[in-house]
Amino acid sequence: HGWEGGKYLIDGFPRSLDNLDGWNQVVGSKAKVLFSLFFECGESTMQARLLERGKTSGRTDDNLESIKKRFATFTNESLPVLQLLEQQGGLRRIDAEQTGE
Repeated sequence: HGWEGGKYLIDGFPRSLDNLDGWNQVVGSKAKVLFSLFFECGESTMQARLLERGKTSGRTDDNLESIKKRFATFTNESLPVLQLLEQQGGLRRIDAEQTGE
């Protein structure tokens, strides 16, 4: 209770098919998911942005080795979720290659 009629943005989930299965088991038809957004950006652009962020973020994982591992994790675990959502007609893509200006 308390969720009914609300509108929510869930960021970064599901990240794997296991996450998606868990969502379907726990939430299932209790929530109407209109669509999922995918901010599409190439690895070279994302790598440059993360390395730049690392200069001031204080995050220890904003280094080249960690970034490459995160890309591999995305390809192996998250990309299949996006492909499934796209097949089901529930994925909207946004070109995130451009700068913020």
